[in-house]
Amino acid sequence: MKLYFILAVLTLLTSQHFAASKEPLKLERCHIENYSQEVLCGSHTVFEDRVAASGRTIDIKFAVVPSVTDAKELDPLVILAGGPGQGGRAMAPFVNIAFSEVHENRDIILIDQRGMGDSNSLACAEPEINIFTMTEDEKAEFSRDYLKKCLANLDADVTKYNQDIANQDIHEIISGLGYDQVNLYGVSWGTRSALLYANQFPEQVRTVIMDGNAPLDNRVPLFSAQDSQRAMDALFKDCKKEQACNKAFPRLEQDFYDILASFPEAGKTATVIDATTGKSEEILLSLESFTNSIFGILYIPEFSRLIPIVIEQAKENNYQTLLGLSAAFGDPGISIGAQLSILCSEDLSRISDFEIEQANTKGFIGNSFINTFKNSCSVWPKTPLPAIYSQSLKSEIPTLILSGEIDPITPPYWGDKMTEYMTNSMHLVAANTGHNVAPKGCAADLMAQFISQGNLNDIDGSCLDALKRPTFFIDASGPTRSMNND
Repeated sequence: MKLYFILAVLTLLTSQHFAASKEPLKLERCHIENYSQEVLCGSHTVFEDRVAASGRTIDIKFAVVPSVTDAKELDPLVILAGGPGQGGRAMAPFVNIAFSEVHENRDIILIDQRGMGDSNSLACAEPEINIFTMTEDEKAEFSRDYLKKCLANLDADVTKYNQDIANQDIHEIISGLGYDQVNLYGVSWGTRSALLYANQFPEQVRTVIMDGNAPLDNRVPLFSAQDSQRAMDALFKDCKKEQACNKAFPRLEQDFYDILASFPEAGKTATVIDATTGKSEEILLSLESFTNSIFGILYIPEFSRLIPIVIEQAKENNYQTLLGLSAAFGDPGISIGAQLSILCSEDLSRISDFEIEQANTKGFIGNSFINTFKNSCSVWPKTPLPAIYSQSLKSEIPTLILSGEIDPITPPYWGDKMTEYMTNSMHLVAANTGHNVAPKGCAADLMAQFISQGNLNDIDGSCLDALKRPTFFIDASGPTRSMNND
């Protein structure tokens, strides 16, 4: 999933910023992980401290996936990854999954933002410890010590890795590649990046697609409890509507809340089978670990169809399926340091203790998700809130806004809020879809149409109404289709 570019250091023209290179960026043929076709890779050198314009330099790695046809359009698609913390080159498989039609006649640009991917990554080494043997207090203390050690080993001033600064790097790369205008696709946190970019460099943006929205109002992780509760309520409702699911799990919602109430403060001990060794091991599962795992599974409807089984097993103190699903997510490639540099300074800093207290009562995960970030941000260096957050952000750039109806982290009302910033926009909601609409149903066709014509005329999102939630699993053998599933 990775792409790179190689280039010389930019010339310093002012005491405030690196200006975009007047020489075109040099590209080399290469292959990137999890993408079979050959691409073009490069790198762009910038000052870490763009304001001082001196001191440490860092290389921003990027890649261009050339259009399939030689007669290409001159406005490529730039994919802005989520997290925050995911390197853009990790999104390479997405080219074939969601943008194959766009790729026919447009280059696609993937950039590892500063601190992410291979651009002076602020990633922390994986800790060699099983968190399912620790209490919540022990995990919090371990996390603080772990982050302090990570900081000590990083060759970076982590206060110089905010989103608006990263967007300046991206602007220089786009200009250095010779593109006058680009189309932006932002997913999850990438929608925040796109929102800021469209206001920082409006003349360079032709169209914007925002998928799973994080407008300035969505101060991560303040609304995680209420948004995940919304998705959980939808799951209970849909199981009840599905004949086979309702028959197998007639008390699903009540069972879930009975399980939550049964957790002692010290957590529950349980025996599970290690999927790699086949050996039995004892774990300590806290209420917070249980609810956070459910929260994560809700992101993907193909996984959340197993939540009724997870709840049924939990009644017997069995968490094998829960842990298996959690492990199935794999490594998302998130740079934890880059994530904290952004969220601690840009979002958590805008959340009051009173708001946290109020938010914690609005969902089954309570304060667990917020407390995780508060604990991490207590030791991670922060910078003053970037000035752009105090500006009135408005854009008339044509924007297609996508939301998944059962998304547990960026549900549709955040897409509605994004329309207040992107005033020339259309908001489409995909039925029965979680976090990330682009690969679902007709979404790829709608995005290709929008980018091709450069406006919202005749965009008909009604085809997204046909999307169905995957049938719930009744037992380990799989789903049983209902004869009355309306």
